[in-house]
Amino acid sequence: MKKYLIPFIILVAVSILAYMYNLMTFVLLASIAISLVVLLLAVVVGFFNKNMNPGWKRVPLTVIVIGIVAVAVGLFRPLEPAVISSGSVSERLAYAYQKDQSDRMTLKPYIGFLDDNLAARDNIRIEQAKQFYQDNQISQPLDKSHAAFIFHHSKTVDLFEVAHKLASEAAAVSELKNDYVVQWLAKASYDRWMLALGKPQKFGTQDKFSLSVE
Repeated sequence: MKKYLIPFIILVAVSILAYMYNLMTFVLLASIAISLVVLLLAVVVGFFNKNMNPGWKRVPLTVIVIGIVAVAVGLFRPLEPAVISSGSVSERLAYAYQKDQSDRMTLKPYIGFLDDNLAARDNIRIEQAKQFYQDNQISQPLDKSHAAFIFHHSKTVDLFEVAHKLASEAAAVSELKNDYVVQWLAKASYDRWMLALGKPQKFGTQDKFSLSVE
């Protein structure tokens, strides 16, 4: 009974961390992948060395089981709203931009059968930013950069064009000249826009996986 106590305590602790912190899920996935490689090597070595201690397999198997359970627990953690409806335009765009980025560092939005999938959350952010743009409420340089990043993750050529327009305007402002993200976005939004039009990219910011822009 005692030999199962420590793994159980570790399982509970890791599951709590996976539920509380998004990054923990990716750490667990990396651990599972490494453990699978170690387990495979142990099986191969054991095939040629019949005297190999079978205990070698116990550790990677335990890590894999704990990792899978903890990742599953982490998926039950509710996501914060994709947008907020109160505050200034700048505050709402900043929040939407932050969630745009944090969603991409969280496993749950990538699971298509869950309600909080990435595409649905992106659409919510795009609709909010689109309304601000149509109402001419996006005027501050940083607001333009935040909105451009949101439009950059859209699915239509028109919004890619808007993303590049806003990103370029933000990148041209003196206080954002040295902001790497803003400067990169001005180039990346242009490349994505061109690829969506079936034209070659100029700055090489989009890798081969980005060629088929939806």
